[in-house]
Amino acid sequence: MDAATHTDDTNLARLGDRELAVVCLLAEITCHRAVVGAARVATRLGDWPLSTLVALLLIAQRGAGPALAFLAATAAGLVGQKALKRRWGRVRPCQRPGGPPQRAPIPDSGSFPSGHTLHATLCAVTAALFLPLLAPAFALVAVLVGGSRVILGVHYPSDVAAGAALGGLLGVVVGVLV
Repeated sequence: MDAATHTDDTNLARLGDRELAVVCLLAEITCHRAVVGAARVATRLGDWPLSTLVALLLIAQRGAGPALAFLAATAAGLVGQKALKRRWGRVRPCQRPGGPPQRAPIPDSGSFPSGHTLHATLCAVTAALFLPLLAPAFALVAVLVGGSRVILGVHYPSDVAAGAALGGLLGVVVGVLV
């Protein structure tokens, strides 16, 4: 290992430690039962309910073309985020020694990127392109889903940022495909 690689690894480890400290602090600040309950509700929206709602709204208001493009992007997002999780193998904050409590089920191994945030952001960008009156509501839900993943101790902020970036990119692809 050369000096540059060692420095890069050390910097990444420091960043990971800082992110863990942020997640632990956030877990302490948000430990109230009502906050955790609201975060659990928000996180569930990032599973499939939000994507299903967007697909149904697209079919009803814009037809099959945008809905099929959205569903293809959703499938690509699922495959892509699973591959990235396997590639990076990042341990979730709640699974690290001294990490925050696990406040939500863990759907798969690997923390990076956040699949919930990816799909919520994909929904928000798709709504902005095809359902503009609903775009602010979907954007708010995407922010809540991403924040909930950190509050619940299952993702780092960078996992959420990466998921949002990938979801945004896939949303733009939906717009280009239609």
